[in-house]
Amino acid sequence: MPPPEPDPVQARRTTTRLLWACAALTVLVGVFQLAGILNGDGEYDALAWIGVAIAAVSLLALIGIYCACALERLSLRTRVFRLDLFQVTTVLLLVAIVAGVLVPSSNTTALALLLPWGLTYWLHNLNQPAE
Repeated sequence: MPPPEPDPVQARRTTTRLLWACAALTVLVGVFQLAGILNGDGEYDALAWIGVAIAAVSLLALIGIYCACALERLSLRTRVFRLDLFQVTTVLLLVAIVAGVLVPSSNTTALALLLPWGLTYWLHNLNQPAE
């Protein structure tokens, strides 16, 4: 019996669901970081507040990119200057993790961003164009 033919509509729906899941997971990371910040007992210095601001901007950018890709407004392969959008998310991920480490209460929470990034890594490399 031959293997079943791939269904492009189902594949597109699955990709969209995974991108929405990436956005939702990133929102959850932001919520956990915010909860840690609000539970902080004034242990934040200027460097920590800079980390909070940079991490927040990076998280918002990642959420925006994942939502735009899920809505099919953008693709992970969309070129932005010399980088594709997936490479931009990688830079934002690294910035968010480094900035999250500067925040005393959310060192490990920032590492949770690796899960949605891993999903987008898989999606980005799933159907590479023929060279």
